[in-house]
Amino acid sequence: MRPSRSIIRTGAGEPAAALVIIVLLAVCVLAPAGCLRRGERADAPGGTEQRTLTFGGRTRTYYVHPPKGYDPSRPHPLVLAFHGGTRNGPSMEHLTGLSPKADEEGFIAVYPNGTGTLKSVLTWNVGFGFGYALRNRVDDAGFVRALVERLEDDYSVDPARVYATGISNGGMLSYLVASDLSDIFAAVAPVAGAYGGRENEGAPLIVYRPPAGPVALVIFHGKKDRLVPYDGGAGIGLADAVYLPVADAVGAWVDWDGCSPSPATTTSRDGNVTRDEYTGGHDGTEVVLYSIADGGHAWPGGTPMLEGGDEATTDLDATDLIWEFFESHPKLSRVR
Repeated sequence: MRPSRSIIRTGAGEPAAALVIIVLLAVCVLAPAGCLRRGERADAPGGTEQRTLTFGGRTRTYYVHPPKGYDPSRPHPLVLAFHGGTRNGPSMEHLTGLSPKADEEGFIAVYPNGTGTLKSVLTWNVGFGFGYALRNRVDDAGFVRALVERLEDDYSVDPARVYATGISNGGMLSYLVASDLSDIFAAVAPVAGAYGGRENEGAPLIVYRPPAGPVALVIFHGKKDRLVPYDGGAGIGLADAVYLPVADAVGAWVDWDGCSPSPATTTSRDGNVTRDEYTGGHDGTEVVLYSIADGGHAWPGGTPMLEGGDEATTDLDATDLIWEFFESHPKLSRVR
């Protein structure tokens, strides 16, 4: 198994287990990135299979949706979708509608689970933020590498078309795997995430390292996001994390991919959506940012992540745009 590069991090002491559970449950109630919607199933719908993988001394779970008419004799694109903090894989499947899209377009959709003390309250260790995975230093980048290797063994995967997306805490994991696993991923699509931040005001700043190779990025972020603010800073809720602004992520990846620093900018007729496209990157990569003026902490075109949470804009459909971007950005330098 190929080792992943670690995040450089130091942090404060860990809270007591009882307090951890209380905090996580409270985040579920207060944060739009929180728990399952009322009536939402905790198991995957038909056509999606739950599987397990032992990694780092833990039994990790994930859900695989092969497209309708899956043909093992030909290679298929692979899309990993990372849920938000205190959520899980099935909720991500429901939120994004990626499984119907996989059926239409012929890619394999995978919804990994993070870790936590409760089955449906799971997080990712991205080096900053909050939750079980961070406190327990879970190697989620290493898990993702091992998972892709397992999926390539179990399914017919095109190694040049491996992609990742995620929202909130999962969007941050998307940034992380683009940095640490650039040998695997051709493109990633962070939604309402951050590529760096602090666990709290007094903690060290964590910023992801430059990738070893180019990775294309398409980023979605609402300017009214209160949990992971567009312009950076502390979000609302019980998490004490402080995040870097979206502009920092865009600037870093434009530089790392070797794109033109001057974007081609288009704005929707009503001014709500601005698209900045930075082209000319290495191996055909580019960086695209969709900024939604009235957008909150939500998946554009999706459903609210929590009853009473931020409404998703209907001015664009992130699922359609993400697949369109992925489809046009294979990895030119990866062979299995």
